[in-house]
Amino acid sequence: MKKLIDCLIISCFVLIFSASVVSETVCFDVNKFEITPAGYGGGGRFTSIAVDPKDPQIVFIGSDVAGIFKSTDGGNTFNLKGRGLEGFAVADIAIHPTFSEQVILLTDEGLYISDDHGESWDKKSSSLKYSSRFCGSHVLVFSKKYLWVGTDSNGVFQITLDTPTSSIVPVPGLGKVKVNGLALHRGDIYAATSNGIFSYEKGAWLARNQGLNPEQHEIVDINSNQKDRMYIVEKTAGLYVWDDKQKQWDRRSPELLQTLINRPKAYKALAVNPDNADILFLATDPVIWPHYLFMSTNGGTSWRMVTDFSLAHNATDNWAKTINAIEEITFSPRNPQQIYMTDWWNVWKSMDGGHTWLQLHNGLQNTVVNDVKVYPEGSRNIFLSVSDNGLMVSANAGKDWKRKMSGVIDGHAQEREISQQHPLKMYLLINSWLKKDKIYIYKTLNGGETWEDISFPVPEQRLPQLGYVNGFATNLKIDFTTDDTVYVATNGYGIFKTTDGGTSWKAINHGLVTPYIKGPDALLIHPRNPHILFASTLQGGVYKTVDSGETWMPVSRNYPFTFGMAIDPSNPSRIFACAPEKKIVLSEDEGVTWKEIKLPGAAPPFIAANAIAIHPDNPQLVFVGTLAYNYKAADGLYISTDGGQTFKHVPFAVPRVNINKIAIHKINEMMVFICFNGIGVYQGEIKEVSNN
Repeated sequence: MKKLIDCLIISCFVLIFSASVVSETVCFDVNKFEITPAGYGGGGRFTSIAVDPKDPQIVFIGSDVAGIFKSTDGGNTFNLKGRGLEGFAVADIAIHPTFSEQVILLTDEGLYISDDHGESWDKKSSSLKYSSRFCGSHVLVFSKKYLWVGTDSNGVFQITLDTPTSSIVPVPGLGKVKVNGLALHRGDIYAATSNGIFSYEKGAWLARNQGLNPEQHEIVDINSNQKDRMYIVEKTAGLYVWDDKQKQWDRRSPELLQTLINRPKAYKALAVNPDNADILFLATDPVIWPHYLFMSTNGGTSWRMVTDFSLAHNATDNWAKTINAIEEITFSPRNPQQIYMTDWWNVWKSMDGGHTWLQLHNGLQNTVVNDVKVYPEGSRNIFLSVSDNGLMVSANAGKDWKRKMSGVIDGHAQEREISQQHPLKMYLLINSWLKKDKIYIYKTLNGGETWEDISFPVPEQRLPQLGYVNGFATNLKIDFTTDDTVYVATNGYGIFKTTDGGTSWKAINHGLVTPYIKGPDALLIHPRNPHILFASTLQGGVYKTVDSGETWMPVSRNYPFTFGMAIDPSNPSRIFACAPEKKIVLSEDEGVTWKEIKLPGAAPPFIAANAIAIHPDNPQLVFVGTLAYNYKAADGLYISTDGGQTFKHVPFAVPRVNINKIAIHKINEMMVFICFNGIGVYQGEIKEVSNN
């Protein structure tokens, strides 16, 4: 990785000799600060695929949380491409058939166009979007000079792309119908919708449901090789082929239903070989488990199950050992033997027409990271708390990763803490995928090789009907004087405490009127007095206890919504809390009084400061990360070089997804780790700062 020594510029230092003490002022050049992926590729839901019609080595992959990835070597390696992008849930990708430098992207936030092969993106429309996170098929289709765009709530639109002033024109008739897919067949556009199939002819949409069961009209996918044959997939009935002569649909998959005997029957992803319409692939719907991929070589008359899926030998350890919930299958336009497939964990590639498949993983950093720790400090051991995959551990600074979840329920790892007295003793906080009956917490005495369940039931109380309260476990802290005393915070049930290593737990919410703790380090223990704790809450602001949680008092009444917190390690009287509208609140007297600090630039109500970290050797250096509500774009990273009095924005090319956590740890040099909500974890190098 390129050395970022230049990111710390010692541009001035004032020497003051007093009692043989030298004071040094260090200036940090924010403009030169850079970040790079920290190594863990992870996995997530990959939504769509596009292969360049002129150069099959160029492949684009869409995500539901990270935007878009690009490969220039046929999928061996990918790079995130997010400059200018504000929508991160990708519904579809389309490459112009003659001008392949032009790439179109439909997201949950708008329609984007790139004229430089996906390197940067310009928003074409904010209203033209696909809000649903379950897109059925391709909803971007080229026809002559038009691009047809299908949406999930506003029907279909035409865009002219070959003129200097391209326009967006609605195509009336399907305005209130969810469009699951579009296809061009024999010169006409067909729309697969939640209410059946329609063709656009002579300026109007015509229903084309002849041959379909009247009670089975949810068409989830459509595919045509334009001149030969067109197929559709009805969600529960399966595959149909269009009879051009009879003008009706013929069912082609009754035998397929027998494969799923005694199981729910639902289908989704369809692909047709562009050179041979008899060769088909069909997958079961993502919500149905287990997940299957079927192949037919006779137009759907008979089928066989595809079972040869191989994980890459050097890929990160995953809980998913084979295909997961399949989203999309795409043939390479120039080589039908080359096929790509996305699912809810991996991207797959076949080079033999779909008989065998290999996992793609390099650069597909498509995951949510909630916390990062390096232990012991200065070592190459990195611990990541990751959504979906759980606790991930690297012993070589991120080159290789192992999943450490033996004995732990599958779920989202929220935070992991290590005992200061016994380094192999750790606690792990998990939010289960499916079960909401307990606060899931685990303890290990062997560094995470095996875990003991010390979970406890959630209270029987009903959660308030507030959109920001969900009952999830959020924060974990260990008393630094005794590692049998542990605190767990939740967003809804308040704070819990054990003094016997998890054998018993009790709620400690006396005085905590708003027990909605949420944010990175929203629960903090005073670094010099373990009886003093701070809790950051939604609706009640910051609370403080001086008796180990027995009683709590609010201390930031003028700032009722606060998120992540930080305490200055060199001066614990200085406490920072993040707040809405890109604000930081600072107390310099342990919470007695507070002052407001605004991050520069526009401060829309949907963007908040969320994560904050103070350099352990130089408290003048403060990092703040933002979040945005409702899947909107956040505002990235801010850095202060004057102890948090003023901040400067740091521009990055990565998508502006939420920042979940910022941590500063030493691995050879001091590193800033930024945990993102969708694009994994990134790191930036900081030269060691002297604090003489």
